[in-house]
Amino acid sequence: MLKNNKANDIEVSVDNLSFLDVFIVQKYLDDIEIAKKAFGVTNESQQLFENINKLKKSLLLNRSNFKSIKYNRKTVGFIQIHYENINQVKIGIVIGEKKYWGKNIGSIALKKTIDLLFKNDNNLTTITLDTASYNVIAKKCFEKVGFKVYKEENGKVYMFLSRDSYEKGNIK
Repeated sequence: MLKNNKANDIEVSVDNLSFLDVFIVQKYLDDIEIAKKAFGVTNESQQLFENINKLKKSLLLNRSNFKSIKYNRKTVGFIQIHYENINQVKIGIVIGEKKYWGKNIGSIALKKTIDLLFKNDNNLTTITLDTASYNVIAKKCFEKVGFKVYKEENGKVYMFLSRDSYEKGNIK
């Protein structure tokens, strides 16, 4: 149960995306409010719908690039992991169950994913992500786990977390 309206470390897990999870996650992307936050846009556009369709296909074809976020064993969101190069990973996170927004689930899932990535890949030096400037909840979540802003432009905030910062324990 959510104590003090916040989830705890034991209640949240990050797992490999199952075949069933693919359909749950695709349903989240059918919600235009969630999709706009996921892609960091404020308006519906043809480009948004194309991006949604690409992501839905990728979920099916490249399931290993995604992790499901579970709260008390129920899928509530997902994390996408994309290697930009041998040293850098870009991640994206979506909590698809709106009733769990702002409940610390994203922060816990990010910490677990960061641990997994840095512990399992010695070549990895940097994890990056971005969010819409208006998505204050997401930005606070990312800063909470140690990400720093390196650029803001065109309505987006770009952030990074270095291995050095991670190893120095700068993740809260």
